[in-house]
Amino acid sequence: MAGTETFRVVADIPDKLLETYLQSKEIAVDTELQGLRMERDQVCLVQLCDRNKNVCLLQPEPHKAPPNLKTLLTHPNTIKVFHFALTDVAFLRLSLGIQVHPFRCTKVMSKLIRTYTESHGLRALVQELMGVELDKEQQTSNWFVKNPTQMQLRYAANDVLYLLPVYDTLMEMLESRGALPSGTSALELNEAAQACLPTVVDLLINGYGDRDQGWESSIFVH
Repeated sequence: MAGTETFRVVADIPDKLLETYLQSKEIAVDTELQGLRMERDQVCLVQLCDRNKNVCLLQPEPHKAPPNLKTLLTHPNTIKVFHFALTDVAFLRLSLGIQVHPFRCTKVMSKLIRTYTESHGLRALVQELMGVELDKEQQTSNWFVKNPTQMQLRYAANDVLYLLPVYDTLMEMLESRGALPSGTSALELNEAAQACLPTVVDLLINGYGDRDQGWESSIFVH
C-alpha cells in the first residue's frame, strides 16, 4: 500500500513515462469524479499504474484531453484495466472526449468467477486476493480541488497499485474453472462479456440507462 511516499499531480503523462507505458501489455486505470451524474459531473483525477508500480496521477483541465493520456488510452496494443469500467470509460468519453479502447473490467471478471460472494468491490477483491486492506476514507472526499491532499493522492494511487495483480489472479481463476455446463469455458465467457462493454457504455451515455441513476439499463429486460 502507498504509505509514506509523496505523490504529486501532473497535467499530462511525462513523455518518457508514456514510452514506458506504451510498452506494457496492460495498464491499470482509475478516475476520481465530481459525482456520478453523466450530464453534470466530470473527471477530476486520472490514475495510472504499470506492472513496475510506476504511478502517474493526472489532473486534467475540464473538457480538455491531455494529449499523452489520449495516446495511451486509445493505443490498440495496451489493454486498459479498470474496476467497474462502465463509469470510468463513460466519463472519460463525455468529460475528456477520449474513447478508451481496448479495455477490461475486473468487476465483470469477479462476478463471473467469484460466484461464492456478493462482494465485488475493489476493496473486497484486494483484501481477499492480495491480503491487503485498502483505506477507503477518502472515497467520497471533494476531488474538485486544485491541490488534493496527500491523503487523497495516496488513496487514489492505491486504487491502481493493486489492480493489475487482482486482474492477473482473476484471470488465473477463470482459466482454472474450465468449461461450464454449456461447453463454453469461463475464460471464453469473460471475453464475450468484456466485448459487450463498449456497447453498454454507448447505451448509457445516450440515455438508455433507466435504473441506478442511469448506470443500469432495462433495455434487454422482458
